[in-house]
Amino acid sequence: MSEHIIFYDIASQQPLRTFAPNPWKTRQALNLKGVPYRTEWLEMPDIAPLREKLGVPANRTLPDGTPYHTLPVIQDLSTGEIIGDSFEIALYLDRVYPERAPLFRPLTTGLTAAFNAQVDGLFTKFAVLNDQMPITDIAKEVFVQRHGAKSWDDMKFPDEDREGLFVSFEAALGELAKAYKHTGGTTDHVWRAGGTDKAQAQRPPPGQEEAGPFLDGDAPVYSDFIVGAWLKMSKASLRQEDWQRVSSWQGGLWQRVLDGLEKWSEIK
Repeated sequence: MSEHIIFYDIASQQPLRTFAPNPWKTRQALNLKGVPYRTEWLEMPDIAPLREKLGVPANRTLPDGTPYHTLPVIQDLSTGEIIGDSFEIALYLDRVYPERAPLFRPLTTGLTAAFNAQVDGLFTKFAVLNDQMPITDIAKEVFVQRHGAKSWDDMKFPDEDREGLFVSFEAALGELAKAYKHTGGTTDHVWRAGGTDKAQAQRPPPGQEEAGPFLDGDAPVYSDFIVGAWLKMSKASLRQEDWQRVSSWQGGLWQRVLDGLEKWSEIK
């Protein structure tokens, strides 16, 4: 089949692959829809010129109010449409290609948007743990300049503070895990932050050990890709021993989620 869509993604270190969460949301959405596409990889300094050339406004704002251009962007060659936001891309794909697998179940757009914001906020809070992010040297220079740091290493989170953050991360993911078993009331199992001793590690309540891999039903929708995208980011960007730790939490739920979404994670 001839390509319909150009998908602009952030260039990683070699081998080229998606690592950032929002491009992962779009890649998985495109793979589920089955619309033919190809990827064009961009270094970070080239993102703003590309979006400006295509007439796509900035979709983020830096703390000082400066507009910030990022990816993904899709260019649909069959319709001429250019979309520059991962959530809007998903809505577009369902609207223009309704005959293909749905990304949103009926009347769930608002709920999905709220869920997207919640999950983005949860993982962003702990993003400083991702000190193995496979970004290129050019991208590292951009981040160093943007944050006024002396070097990339100076931006890393102190090792002595990491353990406390992992304790909080486990508890936060425990609360998210409730969505996979359709629990979440204030009186049920509470994922409290434990200590560093193995005896204090969090355990799923009875019946939740095999939750997942999809939030609802036997097939994923966009909400599943939201969580999967951030897990993909964590797997690519955490230290290997730290990812093994995270993937084992909540009875191994997060590894099951990634395994369940693997079918829609192809890099094209």
